[in-house]
Amino acid sequence: MLGRVLAGFAALTCVVAGATAAAADSYRLCALREGAKGPCTCEVKGGAPGEFVAVARSRCRPAPTAAKKPDASPDTATAAPKAAAVTPAAETKPAAVVAAPTAPASGLLETGALATSRKIVDIRARGKLLCGINTDLLGFSKQSESGSWIGLDADFCRAVAAAVFGDASKTEFVPVETAERFEALKGGKIDLLARNTTWTMDRDVQGLEFAGILYIDGQGFMTSDARGLVSAQQLAGLRVCVEADTTSEANAGYYFKSHKSDAELRSFPTRAAMMEAYVKGECDALSGDRTALFSERAGLADPETHAILPEVISKEPLGPVVLQDDREWIEVVRWTLAGLINAEEVGLTKQLAAGDAALDGDAARLVEGAGKNGESLGLSRSWLRDVVKTVGNYGEMFESDLGKGSPLGMERGINALWKRGGVLYAPPMW
Repeated sequence: MLGRVLAGFAALTCVVAGATAAAADSYRLCALREGAKGPCTCEVKGGAPGEFVAVARSRCRPAPTAAKKPDASPDTATAAPKAAAVTPAAETKPAAVVAAPTAPASGLLETGALATSRKIVDIRARGKLLCGINTDLLGFSKQSESGSWIGLDADFCRAVAAAVFGDASKTEFVPVETAERFEALKGGKIDLLARNTTWTMDRDVQGLEFAGILYIDGQGFMTSDARGLVSAQQLAGLRVCVEADTTSEANAGYYFKSHKSDAELRSFPTRAAMMEAYVKGECDALSGDRTALFSERAGLADPETHAILPEVISKEPLGPVVLQDDREWIEVVRWTLAGLINAEEVGLTKQLAAGDAALDGDAARLVEGAGKNGESLGLSRSWLRDVVKTVGNYGEMFESDLGKGSPLGMERGINALWKRGGVLYAPPMW
């Protein structure tokens, strides 16, 4: 009789143990989110998005206060079950997961699963993001007297580094000329190209992936006031200079042909060479992106004696570029751009993001949604807040780099938010 009782008890113990193990496998991202004395909560695997339930406190260890320490390290980040280290993604991409531990401790962010992106693993192992930029273009990427790079493209590079590392200083700027920019990306010299580059179908189908539109520009013409020109249609018979291997070269040629103008188009290998020819009088006019023309005019000895003609002859949606061979890396760059635009829309500023106070309203909803979804890309829960506290939101970046707070003093125009008269628009992140 006693033997039967003991056998029954053993069987019951096995059932309970099995149920406990099954329950352990059904949770992830467990943490004491309300402090050491609060309940232990976990996300339910396979449950509704963001569904957290209270479980036994033994499953948790204290999590850090995000506002005080947004750049979480493996030792202090929100703890996840050990079982989460072996995921379906890890089984299908063993090389990426195995390589992740080679990254420096400061580069790894514990998010419930390691990044499966080969590119992100490589960037973190290297300890820095290699970002290709223009060699010298005021408003987009220009080196200051102190040696730091400033401009809209340079700030976007920092934003991506902040998303990946939680630290924007882990950016190495790589100046590249126009003719070599795509080869630099394809050859692995850079991880990301943020160099006032126009998004076209021709480029997109050749293995390049534009992550979105950072700035909407259009092509125009600049000439000396001394010529008294008021329209690009008066350029007939004059020498118009452009940079070779650009959309500007093709667009200008098409414009003159369609308007039956006999303007002489001259191409130069670099922007610097083109500007030198213009200053020497070898060009009667320049053609290029209007923002670039404003930038170049600002650098002339007497900028007020040069005019930007009114015609806009093309669409020039400028955006960051990566290769099409790593879906997760594409998503990181794409959603960093969307996050900057959405941050402006909900009023999440650099000051608010850097403060200790808890966010509320739409700003809190944005950061929480971005954090939850970013985990599947190997990013931290605070990645978007880290980005905005470093470079500000899109509007703040524009004002300091191109707007009234910059030497260019440009209006937002079409690059204003959709609800403020522009066309700037980003998909929701929650």
